[in-house]
Amino acid sequence: MKKPFLVALGLVSTGLGILGVWLPGLPTTPFVLLALWAFARSSPRLHAWLGRIPLLSAAVAEADRFERERSLRMGVKLTALSMAWGSFLLVLLVSGGSHPLVLGAVGAAAIACSVFLWWVPTAGRPG
Repeated sequence: MKKPFLVALGLVSTGLGILGVWLPGLPTTPFVLLALWAFARSSPRLHAWLGRIPLLSAAVAEADRFERERSLRMGVKLTALSMAWGSFLLVLLVSGGSHPLVLGAVGAAAIACSVFLWWVPTAGRPG
């Protein structure tokens, strides 16, 4: 029963992740990560298939490398930081600071992203 549930979860997450590429407000990354997790525990064939989807192949390759090496390339770190802080700046500019709870939530997420990336080793650098 566990394996069919994980396969279904992975397939639904993959679909939502792909939709998230085009639909604003629907995140891609968490769904792709959930699909990777579910397929890694249920179906090596579907895990490999996910990595062959052209739209997701680079992200899946980076996630697999992170799982193996527990490090991120500098380009990935810079992209993540740019998106996190760019989102904060966009919310600030669009809202004019009139939604402090939303701004605080996005700011907290950007800070959490920054802290996480600070602690994760950069690939190719010693120690």
